[in-house]
Amino acid sequence: MRRRVVVCPIMSAIFIHLLCAQVDVLTQHGNNARTGANLNEKQLTVAHVNNNEFGKLAYRIVDGNIYAQPLIVTNAKDPSGAAKTMAVVATENNSVYSFNAEDTNQASTTAQIWQRNLGPSIDYQTMYSDIGKPDCTDITLQIGITGTPAIALTGGSPRTGVVWVTAKTKPGSQYAYTLHALDLATGNLVSSTPIQGQVNGQGLGSTGTGASATIAFNPKYQLNRPGLLLSGNLLYIAFGGHCDAGPYHGWVFAYDVSNPKAPKNVGVFCTTLNGKGPLDPQRHVYIEGMGGIWMSGQGPATDDNGNVFLTTGNGTYNGTTDYGDSVVKLKVGGGGLRILDWFTPANQDLLKDKDYDLGSGGIALVPNSHLAVTGGKEGRMYLLDQANLGKGTKPSLHSFQVTPDPVPANFVGYNIHGAPVIWPRNGEMFVYVMGEEDRLKQYRLIPDTAPGGAGWKFESDAPFKMSQEVAPYPGYPNPPVYSPTRADSTWMPGGFLTLSANGATDGTGIVWVNMPFEANANPRVVRGVLRAFDANDVSKREIWDSQGTGRNNDSLGQFAKFCPPTVANGKVYVATFQQETVLPTGTHIKANIGDQPALVIYGLLGAGH
Repeated sequence: MRRRVVVCPIMSAIFIHLLCAQVDVLTQHGNNARTGANLNEKQLTVAHVNNNEFGKLAYRIVDGNIYAQPLIVTNAKDPSGAAKTMAVVATENNSVYSFNAEDTNQASTTAQIWQRNLGPSIDYQTMYSDIGKPDCTDITLQIGITGTPAIALTGGSPRTGVVWVTAKTKPGSQYAYTLHALDLATGNLVSSTPIQGQVNGQGLGSTGTGASATIAFNPKYQLNRPGLLLSGNLLYIAFGGHCDAGPYHGWVFAYDVSNPKAPKNVGVFCTTLNGKGPLDPQRHVYIEGMGGIWMSGQGPATDDNGNVFLTTGNGTYNGTTDYGDSVVKLKVGGGGLRILDWFTPANQDLLKDKDYDLGSGGIALVPNSHLAVTGGKEGRMYLLDQANLGKGTKPSLHSFQVTPDPVPANFVGYNIHGAPVIWPRNGEMFVYVMGEEDRLKQYRLIPDTAPGGAGWKFESDAPFKMSQEVAPYPGYPNPPVYSPTRADSTWMPGGFLTLSANGATDGTGIVWVNMPFEANANPRVVRGVLRAFDANDVSKREIWDSQGTGRNNDSLGQFAKFCPPTVANGKVYVATFQQETVLPTGTHIKANIGDQPALVIYGLLGAGH
């Protein structure tokens, strides 16, 4: 079977560019609006993604689990000066790799372009013991690079650039977070900047009293799970905590990176300056302070005016200094990083007390509008006005329950993790989300032209379409049971989505889902599956999945939690984890045999596959 390629006949440079334009993925979820959509995909269509024509092309083994979404840079300069399409991958072993993204020869000895290690990673048991959570399994084996890097291109042909990435280490007895700049061509270190800062406040972990009290950023308790945001010359890095171990807060650091050799801190924001209080007596975790920014790995979003949007998790809320369970709008200006506006659900106390934090889902900005969508652990979707979030006193423009109803009495909720993905079309937009134990749901935004209308509105609280396939649940694959008396934990974390399409053209839209195959991925590493759905109508049977082709080679491997697929230039790049063994003591170790962490590459099959 012939491989399908984009053929460019000899013609003017302008027409060559139009036909052969290649797609870069330089940041988490594809763009700074975090819509998760690649609208310039010409090769992967519904007609050609099937068991006969599509499958696994190759995999590249790495030295640690990959939480960071793979990034793609076309026409990038390599160490020899040649042009390559690079796939940039970061691991929990504090390594960053560059692979030739177009080399799909599994036996290739030149697929790896470079590798750079940024210091010893931290043993997960050491980390969790030090913070008083020895049984935590949020991240296992090792802890190092978690947040997706951001890539700045600096020009030239082939193109040069800088990879911005954070790494967590423990030099001696102290923990540290460091911002590193790597040369895109070689992986060589350009600069390393310790992430440090403090703010005035009397919240958890503060020192001093009264107006002179301060809270210092403590790398021991903080985790950079969100992807990095690069907006012009400003780089934003957001932090939450590990396993709700305190004292921790949500933090955002802003750096001027116009000179990659000397990044300059231009702002620090803490979500809960004065938040403090006792442990929750039922769960033995802090419910005050906190306000961590984690968003299931989603990066903060930004609009064309440089406003930054993010969501916060459980924590104190007072609307003056503390912003737990909120959507926050920030901007650098006036000598620092300032909060401009925020949205807080009216039931924030319930969200905080029942661990239904809004911050499990990131925020996506609706294209060509002033709107945004988000959702959290309660399983509820919110439509918001970017220009008027309401400063905690205004309801959302619209909200509705996406997943089955939560059971607050039993701390049961069907969470949304990560942000929805959005497909803008002619006179409509589709919004897709797949929560825990739930179906892939497709909602429809339609024009809202009434006087005082917001420009767009959801057509209905009910999905426009929903898949026949369901995210794993207890008893799978028997039909799911949602009982109001349920007391067992829901199976995490649902599906992580990316959309590819050729603009708004019917038959080109595909929703790609990275998800667990048949188990709960919260307490341990489990087998994963890559699924593909017709984005016009997800209620049709899936058009492809990596477990259903009849070829063992197409199997994905171990599910990479919170990591959406990356789709670019006719290929789908998916991160995977190390297969683990859980000892009777509860300790997680590498399995003696089984899957290794890898970048897995899928695409159209050629002869010989």
